[in-house]
Amino acid sequence: MEESNCSVSIQGNMEDSSSKDVTGSYAKQDMVSKQWSIQVDSQDATLATLRGLITSFNSDSKITVGWDEADGANNQTAQNADFARSGSAILNDLSIVMNNRQPITYTAQFQGSGALN
Repeated sequence: MEESNCSVSIQGNMEDSSSKDVTGSYAKQDMVSKQWSIQVDSQDATLATLRGLITSFNSDSKITVGWDEADGANNQTAQNADFARSGSAILNDLSIVMNNRQPITYTAQFQGSGALN
């Protein structure tokens, strides 16, 4: 795909676990759950790509998403950089823009299902 932007959000949901034994004015926090999401903006979408995304949305199927440094022809070769990560996610939002005489673009939001690897 020809993504022009990628935004990753990683959140930890915290819960106050302070007790009468905690001294000082700072609360004690414990991580109770984690979540992540990825949003991509893509330009010049093909009909096959859009059909695939809509099919994925309709079936609630998990797909593998991720990010990495790229090189080679059209930046299509993954480099397995130290910061590269991937995981299973479910498409939960898709916006398609189809302006007259312009390439079709879309923004897709994926909600993580499980850990990032």
